[in-house]
Amino acid sequence: MKILILEDEMHQYNVLRHMLEDLMPSALLIGPIPTVSEARHFFLSESEADIIIADIQLNDGLSFDALSCAPDNTPIIFTTAHEEYALKAFEYNSLSYLLKPIDAEMLRTALQKAQRLLPANTVKASRTPTRPKKEKFRERFMVKTVKGEKMIPVSGIRYFVSEQKNTYLKLLDNTSYPINIPLEKLATQLDPQRFMRVNRKFIVPLEQVTATERLSNGKEKLILKGDNPPEIIISRMRRNEVGEWIK
Repeated sequence: MKILILEDEMHQYNVLRHMLEDLMPSALLIGPIPTVSEARHFFLSESEADIIIADIQLNDGLSFDALSCAPDNTPIIFTTAHEEYALKAFEYNSLSYLLKPIDAEMLRTALQKAQRLLPANTVKASRTPTRPKKEKFRERFMVKTVKGEKMIPVSGIRYFVSEQKNTYLKLLDNTSYPINIPLEKLATQLDPQRFMRVNRKFIVPLEQVTATERLSNGKEKLILKGDNPPEIIISRMRRNEVGEWIK
């Protein structure tokens, strides 16, 4: 079974991907496709998907503009942070309208409804959505000290930072330890509900964020708890994600 995902926010995509890998581990995930133009090209090139999961607000417009090119019989599950598009969604082949943050049980129900509309051979090739298991993410790190090794729970971490090709774990008291994990890989090991990579250098925990600040040059800065916080400029591509994440 092929599931096409239209989503312009990588954090939201990762949350959805984790749920789908748990609910339907045999499904092939296509995407994320972040723009209306790319989605329209996908449909017009006769590429196929059995189910479409579509965020409504994409980078360059509303996904409705692309879904008008999708095959009429393809089930669509809409995901959005906005309620006002619900009526318009049902003008399309919409099975469910899920508000973010997405509830795993509601997603499972929507997938079951979608499967009932698919040809028998397609459904047989995939597993029926199972009840979601609790995703396992890292809860602790082992770091080296002069006295040996020390266990650090993720609740004691202020942020992770990449400097000169090394990754460092910074504690609440500003003690720093190197860890032998690239930031890209580290981002996949941490709970996306609790941690976010906000730019190329930093991964921060939500519980350490107090606010964002708009600078005079138009950039946006993340404010952390505690004394002497580092200057963390939010990547322009991540601003919307960070804004939704810290609400």
